[in-house]
Amino acid sequence: MRYLIILIYLFFSISFSHEYKKNGIEVIHPVLKMVSSNGKMGAGYLKIKNNTKKKVSLVSIDSKIAKKQEIHEVLLENNTYKMRPIKKGLIILPGKELVLKSKSYHIMFFDIYEDHETDEMLDAKLNFSDNLIINVKFKVLVGNSNHNH
Repeated sequence: MRYLIILIYLFFSISFSHEYKKNGIEVIHPVLKMVSSNGKMGAGYLKIKNNTKKKVSLVSIDSKIAKKQEIHEVLLENNTYKMRPIKKGLIILPGKELVLKSKSYHIMFFDIYEDHETDEMLDAKLNFSDNLIINVKFKVLVGNSNHNH
């Protein structure tokens, strides 16, 4: 009986996990936060772990979620937050992790094509240095839905 419970636990933890791994790079819990279900703009958050022995860079993102998506940084200047696109990518050192979160690095989605509801899963491709592409699904969070990494 104990083995059955362990087997069921493992099945459900694997089935409902929201992480993606390829070539030593791990992408954990990508979410797309939108103010409303018919909003035309959203922010993407996630965590990337570099389990390799060399540095990698998150270079860009491709998706059919929105007309345009960009990796952004947020800077605090004169008590005002300013958002700017990253042109050269984000470096993740060996054995380290990078967290894309509010008021920090994040992915902006501009001109979102369709209305979306909380818990929808939307396809995207994260493009890394050395031609590494990791297919992920962003979980949609609308309104005040919370997320944790």
